[in-house]
Amino acid sequence: MRILLVEDDPILALIAASTLEEAGHHIVGPAYGDQDALRLAQSQCADIALVDINLGGQDEGVSLARDLLERYGIASVFISGQLEAARNNADAALGLLRKPYEPEDLARCVAVAHAMLNGCTVLPTPLPASLEIFSPRYASDRTGAGR
Repeated sequence: MRILLVEDDPILALIAASTLEEAGHHIVGPAYGDQDALRLAQSQCADIALVDINLGGQDEGVSLARDLLERYGIASVFISGQLEAARNNADAALGLLRKPYEPEDLARCVAVAHAMLNGCTVLPTPLPASLEIFSPRYASDRTGAGR
C-alpha cells in the first residue's frame, strides 16, 4: 500500500517509515505538518494516511484527516496520544493507534484499515492492543470478527 505518513516528530517518523517499508509498503512522505501532507496528497497517490493529531500544538491532524478524505478520498487512521481529541472526532478517521505503540503494530494497523476500506467482514487478527476502531461495523468486536 501507499501510505501517507504524517508525523511531526522526525525520529518517530523515521522509525514508522522504516517499519512500514520493511513490511512492503511504500511511504509517501513523511510529512511533518498539515500543509506538507496536503501538498504530498495532491502530488502523489496514497491509499491511506496515518495522521498524528498534534502536529504543531493545535490538533491540526483532525482537520487534516477531514481534508484528505474530502479533497483526495484518502481515509486516515489517527496515530496519537491525544485520545480525547481522536475519540471526539471519530467520524474523521477509521480508528486510532494509541501512542506509545509497538512498531510492529503499524503494519497490523494498516492491514486492518485496508480490510475495512475493502469492505471485508472479518478483520485480520490479532488486532493490535493499542488500536481502537471507530467504525460501528467493526468496533463492537475486538476479536476481529465483523458483523
